[in-house]
Amino acid sequence: MNRLLLHSVLLSAVLFVAGGAASNFASDEDPAKSVESQIRMTLEAQVTAWNNGDIAGFMDGYVRGDSLRFASGGTVQRGWQKTLERYQSRYSTREQMGTLTFSDLEFAEISADYSEVFGKFHLARDKSVGDASGLFTLLMKREGQRWLVLHDHTSAAD
Repeated sequence: MNRLLLHSVLLSAVLFVAGGAASNFASDEDPAKSVESQIRMTLEAQVTAWNNGDIAGFMDGYVRGDSLRFASGGTVQRGWQKTLERYQSRYSTREQMGTLTFSDLEFAEISADYSEVFGKFHLARDKSVGDASGLFTLLMKREGQRWLVLHDHTSAAD
């Protein structure tokens, strides 16, 4: 009887420790994956909107307001509305917009509310317009349950 009780106590202790380790593992892993997956959802929604010719939908991935900063081609654009107007001016036709892809994405969580994304973009476009590609660094900001672009620094390849 004592032997059965000892085995039961040991088994309970092992299961308790294993269960605690498993729950610690899950809590350690889920937040980082959650941040990356939430940011990926924003970026995927932007790609989908862009490839549907929807620049305003693409801009839904950016912070609305004057705190947005977009730097590219030696110029800095501030504010959501001005950035939207810049995109609409530069990509006024579907041929200019082409098909957007992001690749080689790297994620770095800075804090609970800020994260950095580095990657490559490629616009596959008609030969008459020519493809475009380059690098970007995004400072993402958590707003509620969404991650939005606060600062975008994009550089085109030569």
